[in-house]
Amino acid sequence: MLSRVADSVHWMSRYVERAENVARFVHVNLNLMLDAPPGVPHQWEPLISISGDDETFAARGVPATRSHVMEFLTFDAGNPNSILASLRAARENARSVREIISSEMWEQLNTAFLFVRDAAHDPRMRSQPQEFYRRVKEAGHLFCGGDRRHPDAQRGVALHPPGADARACRQDLPDS
Repeated sequence: MLSRVADSVHWMSRYVERAENVARFVHVNLNLMLDAPPGVPHQWEPLISISGDDETFAARGVPATRSHVMEFLTFDAGNPNSILASLRAARENARSVREIISSEMWEQLNTAFLFVRDAAHDPRMRSQPQEFYRRVKEAGHLFCGGDRRHPDAQRGVALHPPGADARACRQDLPDS
């Protein structure tokens, strides 16, 4: 039983971290494009390589344009590394340990998932993508630090294996 709970908490936090990281590098690329001089080619294909989804994206048969790459990395249900797929997987893991995590953790994760799912059909996301990605990153931060009444579940989230985000999560927890 403990192994199942630990596994679910671990993967729940990893999926949230993945969604936040994808949002971060898309957001950074959008901001870099704002400062790029005219005529400089847009750098969307490297984002696909960074995510390790070259083959999956190539199977779509579309060029690596801003709209195609953003759709693939953000909303594509067939891409297991997309923000939407990651938050869906995190939510399923959270559902399986609902009695272990706090209501705040569940609400934050559920709210983030519903926000991303609904944004897939909202034209404002396409017109204001910086705000969308900022909110996804913020949701990851709130999830990471949002549980103070259930320290054991939070410790499981905070102590998951490597990553700067994991270290940031545990900055207020005592060393074990």
